[in-house]
Amino acid sequence: MKIDGSKQTFTYDSNLWSNKNSFQLNNLDLDSKEAKLASYWTLPFTELRLGMKVDNTIRWITINYTATSLYSLIADGKDRSTGIGKSKWRTLMPVTSMQRNCNKEGFNPTSEIGQNFALARIGIISNNQNDCITPDSFLGFGTSVSDISVRRSNVSAGNFADAYHPDNGVRDIAVFGYIMAR
Repeated sequence: MKIDGSKQTFTYDSNLWSNKNSFQLNNLDLDSKEAKLASYWTLPFTELRLGMKVDNTIRWITINYTATSLYSLIADGKDRSTGIGKSKWRTLMPVTSMQRNCNKEGFNPTSEIGQNFALARIGIISNNQNDCITPDSFLGFGTSVSDISVRRSNVSAGNFADAYHPDNGVRDIAVFGYIMAR
């Protein structure tokens, strides 16, 4: 998959995460054109490679995880941890800002009370309080935030941190994201 974080194509609520339809099949190169291939629902994998492009540099992380497909991990909306930790997620971008607590990460990390706060299909969400009830920041892919007490973000891949003491100030940074499985 390839995601332009400045577009709304792959936001958290996009049907592209929960269906088995390809998107822009002609965009196969490692370029900046969005795409979703059949491998999203057909390719078993043991490793994910995630990349974020900032200022023409792609930073990568690798996650060891076994699944029958990305679709099998994401489409049902269930929270599944990867256990890689906040510091590894933060290496995807040169500068990130997050709140200090919660730090729920993996596939579909969401708030404990539903979908009205920071969300990600793949990534990490954080909160200023010592719980995951009202997270207000994210770093990841397939993202959105709709907490009415903070500014909404249109970033679908990247980093958002606005209210309640983010550790590196306010951020609303869209990136071009790459999700590869093998």
